[in-house]
Amino acid sequence: MKLSTRLACAFGLLLVLLMGIAGMAAQQIGVIHSALNYYTANTTPSLQAVRSWQEKMAAIRMLQAQHLMTVSADEMAALEGAIQQANTQLNTALAEHEKLLSGDEDKELWDNVISTTGLAMAHWDKLKDISRQTLADPEKIEEARRLFTGKSERLFKAAALAIDKEWEFKSAMASQLAQKGAATYRMSLSMLVIACGVALALGVGAAIVVVRSIGRQMGGEPTEVARIALAIADGDLSMAVPLKAADTSSVMAAMATMRERLAQLVGEVRQSSESIATGSAQIATGNSDLSQRTEEQASNLQQTVVSMEQLTSTVKHNADTANEANRLASSASASAAQGGNAVAQVVATMQGIAASSQTISDITGVIDGIAFQTNILALNAAVEAARAGEQGRGFAVVASEVRSLAHRSADAAKEIKKLIGDNVQKVEAGARQVNDAGASMREIVTQVQHVSELIGEIHSATSEQYHDISQVSNAIGRIDQVTLQNAALVEESSAAADSLRAQAAKLAEVVRVFQLSGDSGAHAIPFANGAKLLNAG
Repeated sequence: MKLSTRLACAFGLLLVLLMGIAGMAAQQIGVIHSALNYYTANTTPSLQAVRSWQEKMAAIRMLQAQHLMTVSADEMAALEGAIQQANTQLNTALAEHEKLLSGDEDKELWDNVISTTGLAMAHWDKLKDISRQTLADPEKIEEARRLFTGKSERLFKAAALAIDKEWEFKSAMASQLAQKGAATYRMSLSMLVIACGVALALGVGAAIVVVRSIGRQMGGEPTEVARIALAIADGDLSMAVPLKAADTSSVMAAMATMRERLAQLVGEVRQSSESIATGSAQIATGNSDLSQRTEEQASNLQQTVVSMEQLTSTVKHNADTANEANRLASSASASAAQGGNAVAQVVATMQGIAASSQTISDITGVIDGIAFQTNILALNAAVEAARAGEQGRGFAVVASEVRSLAHRSADAAKEIKKLIGDNVQKVEAGARQVNDAGASMREIVTQVQHVSELIGEIHSATSEQYHDISQVSNAIGRIDQVTLQNAALVEESSAAADSLRAQAAKLAEVVRVFQLSGDSGAHAIPFANGAKLLNAG
């Protein structure tokens, strides 16, 4: 078990005992406080309520006697009011006391008080009536006195006896609480004394156990352990460490083991330091040759990096050119597609014109037919006008003009029909030419799109080539950086080898400071510092 654990257990035991004592004291104080609180909140108010009942009943009894002795109706009324007020206060005191009852016995006693008090106050009504009758009939005075000193007196004495029993019960409870508090105090005091004695004994025992345990763990006096530790710290590994019999786990035994292993280690370090010095010289020579070869390799890699940068620039230029060609091809393809769309729109327009011309031709045919019918009607009108003679001469002139207009309309319609026929033929020829142009444009668009796709593939291949060459260039750049770093590390390694050689020589000198059992007295180490520290301790 660790020293800290032992100390923690010892002090923890003391703390647990202290907490136990404090808890026991708090528990006993709680018991006393509970009893005192009950006495203050219940027993004392109960006794006060009983005393108040006795006072109120005595006052009521005195007022009743005055009521019998008075000869004035006004005084009787005043005394009745006083009795009623006293009775009200008495009922209030009874109700307050009923809240403080404790147990069945107390409730039984209190029920007796309530019943006897009720009977005594109920008899007052009969006594009051007879007392009032004495004002008109003085002979009633003797009857009222007999009733007052007879049944009324017995009822009041019964109520007084009941309240006396309640008083005795409450007084007994108060006495029991006082005795219980005194007993609790004596028991608490005894328990605290016993607990303190046990805690003191356990604390002394724990201290003895911890001190002996620390002594066994140290293996000797702390000053002796400190002296040996300071001697070893000063480099004296030749001294003997005193150990007790069968001591293998104390601090002193650990220091003895440490001295032996340090002596062995120092001897091995002395042998190894010379080997390190020889090896460090060889490492320095090898690092010098490696540094020269690394610098040559770094120079060759720098030339390769320059060539790769030129190649990367050329491929990037090709990629940019292919990108521009791809952009122009895409633009040409878009323009050709727009031209094809425009030609398609022209074709549609020409077809619409042809359809419109055919419609006009049909309308002109209708006009020609109307002119023919108009000519026939005008001719018939002229015949009828000739039959009419002189009366139809004006009508004949009109019919002649209408026939003339019909002839001209028919001639104009025929001319328009001829022109529209020529126009329809020209429109159909133009539509055929536009269809041929649309087919040619579609073929051009297809070819331009194919060229754009080829240029896009060239652009993608060139971009991928540029990406791969960039990666190769970056890899060569990183190799160049690593090579430069290696060259720097080789130089640092060479410097470190030189430093190692110097440190190995210094290590050999430092190790010679330790005094081993087989060394001569020339390497003895003074103990002045250790002595000063021991004296200071």
